[in-house]
Amino acid sequence: MSSLKNIVSRLAGVSSSRLAKLAVVAGLGLFGTMLNVSDASAYTCVRGVYRAGCVSQYGAIGWGPNGAVAVGRYGNTYAYRRGSGCFWRNGQRICL
Repeated sequence: MSSLKNIVSRLAGVSSSRLAKLAVVAGLGLFGTMLNVSDASAYTCVRGVYRAGCVSQYGAIGWGPNGAVAVGRYGNTYAYRRGSGCFWRNGQRICL
């Protein structure tokens, strides 16, 4: 309780113009912090004995002994099987 009295007595000695300036600076700092929030651009990768892969907000990709698979941001799927000239795109086989 005494600490609250100390804070009040300190603020009583401060001029009203300085107190107003402190309030404005504190408000602008809080407002700037609220506007500065952004999306995380984090990703994570894992490597195992037979497979490896990475996941981010833009999609995922995985590697295995038979090839690679990628999933795009909107669900587009791409798969490549090692040793062939073909790959799978959205469930359709495309050969080069």
